[in-house]
Amino acid sequence: MKEKGQALVEFILILPVILLIFMALIDVGNIFIQKLSLNDAMQTVTDLYQNDEKKELLAYVANEELVYDEKTNNDMVTLILQKNIEISAPGLSNVLGKNYTIEEAKTIYVGDKSEQ
Repeated sequence: MKEKGQALVEFILILPVILLIFMALIDVGNIFIQKLSLNDAMQTVTDLYQNDEKKELLAYVANEELVYDEKTNNDMVTLILQKNIEISAPGLSNVLGKNYTIEEAKTIYVGDKSEQ
């Protein structure tokens, strides 16, 4: 009978650690899924930018709750998308912070606008 009680005590002691690891794995998985989603959003934003559909681009970014920025350097433009992800796992939020930001950037050639 003592062995059953000992196993129960060991399980109760290790349970919080297992739950923290499980919650951290869920958050890390969410970060990877959001990064893939942001990559897909970057492709959409790039297509809209290249087709000069600025209004649709800004509406899309607002709808997806993304932060959009662009930087111009001569005839190259870098499009930048950012998304904030809330970390809920207690141990992981101490390492990464409560809000973790992922970013995707893409540089495209736009040529000389005066020629168009």
